[in-house]
Amino acid sequence: MKGGLIQMKRMLIFIFAFMLILPNTVLAHSKLTASTPSADSTVNTVPGQVEMTFNTDIESLSNFKLFNAAGEQIETGKASVNGATMTGALPPDLANGVYTVKWTIIGADSHSVEGEFSFTVDAPVTSPSPEASPSPDSAEASGQPAASAEPSPTVEPSPSADAAQADDTGNENDGNGSALTPILIIAGIIVIAAVIITLSRRRKS
Repeated sequence: MKGGLIQMKRMLIFIFAFMLILPNTVLAHSKLTASTPSADSTVNTVPGQVEMTFNTDIESLSNFKLFNAAGEQIETGKASVNGATMTGALPPDLANGVYTVKWTIIGADSHSVEGEFSFTVDAPVTSPSPEASPSPDSAEASGQPAASAEPSPTVEPSPSADAAQADDTGNENDGNGSALTPILIIAGIIVIAAVIITLSRRRKS
């Protein structure tokens, strides 16, 4: 009787110890073995996706979330599971900084396991160069006509100016004609008188 009680106590102790060790054993068999980007790594280009590989096959309900350094969740593509690997697309416009991937997997034994790892994006930032305006030589080389200066408009004289100029010319001509008329009359009288005197002298002689 006493020996049976001792064996029963031993059995209870063994069962109790097994129940304590079992969850830790399950957790030890469900862990992340590799990732891209790698944990605590720095990448020089924005990664297109995150890939995680575990030491056991995982269920399709496994997923992950991405957070920036401020703790804000970044939208990602839907997780895809293939055997022991889970992948998901990342947004192409990730800014430089530290990012944390928090994953939750469901193993083949239906136990849920969580974990996380971080990586840093340090991609070179390039500023756009200003566009240079094409020179006339480059425009001719490219076959495009260069811009030419517009000719200045010709100022045409107004009709009133022409009329005024014509009136001034007519007035000058009229003034010259009126000044010559008395001279011509006097010259004519002198010529006629000279002819008469000459004829009279011839008759007397």
